[in-house]
Amino acid sequence: MSKPVLSGSLDFLALGDLIQVIGPSGASGALRILSEHAPEPGLLYFSKGNIVNAKAGDKTGLEAAYALFGWLEGEFEFIEEEAAVSRVINENRMAIILDGNRMLDDGQIEKLGGLCHEKQATAPPESADGCDKPLSYPVIKGPLADYMYVVSEDEFSEGQVIVEEKTHGSWNWTVLEGLVDIVKETSQGPIKLYRMGDGAFLGNLDSFSFKGSPRNITAVAASDVQLGVLDTQRLTSEYAALSPAFRRLLRSLEKRLQEVTEHAIAIQQGKNNTKALLKHAKPIIRQNGSESDDFFTIAEGRAFIVQKTDNGSLFLAELGPGDFIGAVPFLDIGHEPLNASVFAASNVAFKVDKPEVARLKDEFEGVSNMFRGLIENVSTSVMVATRLAQDFQRRKAAEKSEAASKTKKK
Repeated sequence: MSKPVLSGSLDFLALGDLIQVIGPSGASGALRILSEHAPEPGLLYFSKGNIVNAKAGDKTGLEAAYALFGWLEGEFEFIEEEAAVSRVINENRMAIILDGNRMLDDGQIEKLGGLCHEKQATAPPESADGCDKPLSYPVIKGPLADYMYVVSEDEFSEGQVIVEEKTHGSWNWTVLEGLVDIVKETSQGPIKLYRMGDGAFLGNLDSFSFKGSPRNITAVAASDVQLGVLDTQRLTSEYAALSPAFRRLLRSLEKRLQEVTEHAIAIQQGKNNTKALLKHAKPIIRQNGSESDDFFTIAEGRAFIVQKTDNGSLFLAELGPGDFIGAVPFLDIGHEPLNASVFAASNVAFKVDKPEVARLKDEFEGVSNMFRGLIENVSTSVMVATRLAQDFQRRKAAEKSEAASKTKKK
């Protein structure tokens, strides 16, 4: 029988953290979780770093994976071996982490262990009985640092500003230890978006180009932080060796992150102009829950990325010439075609080109692990920012419903 390659307590590593440790390693095997509050172990099956199946009591598949986020106490062990189960889960592992933690915070998942073991988790966040913890910020993590790319180390104390929005700089870091808050400055004050943990990256891919660009976020040490300064010259050479098409893809990916972040903040501040933007627009790619290989770059015109949610349409990004739309064959950003639609402005000409997808995929697989990690860090950030926009939309809908209810009672 195979021996565990990773084991420990859920008090030290929660399930979301475990998935972010196992996933980037590309390992296959079974994560076994034992809880004194469950008669049988819970199981998460991985294939090449992706969750493919799960079991928790009488639940299986994605339902079981979410249920395991409620196992707050227990021991775990990961046995590395080929997963001998059918693949029934196709969701991205970061999407599972984000949804699982949100459902746990919202009381949609039964909690086993901890202060809430004997009661239903329906109390609001920050409740006086200590049962529910405050809504936590998503934490983005990455693979272990490749020290061949780390030229020096920087240390920052809790609360110290690492990067300030709108300033210029070519430094890029990887988080060696600690947590970093990603903050956006707004007219109503700073808004915390999410956190970067061990293995995540701070910086812009565009800083490797000759023109560069100003920082579009503020980064603040959420704890004492140790950062590894990346070898800019080496990474710039690698960036320069990429084809023009691949560099355009990377610029478009970073633009999409910036767009989604800006629109999430607009929603948080009560500004939702989705209806007005879509008044003169036609669907190009529909959000339909099925896979599609369509992948294009915009040659002329404007496109809008819109997600259909339980609370209505959610405007995520406005794109233009040079930007990609459709399914990126090697990255999952949680957008079209599975989770969002693409609309084109109908009052102007709209044309697309079809890039050589196979060549782009080959380029992605040919870059160094460090550069690939930088790219995946941006794509994960897009997904996290999208979930943040959904959360803001959900909260605004709840506030509107509550206000309407109070008005009706009067």
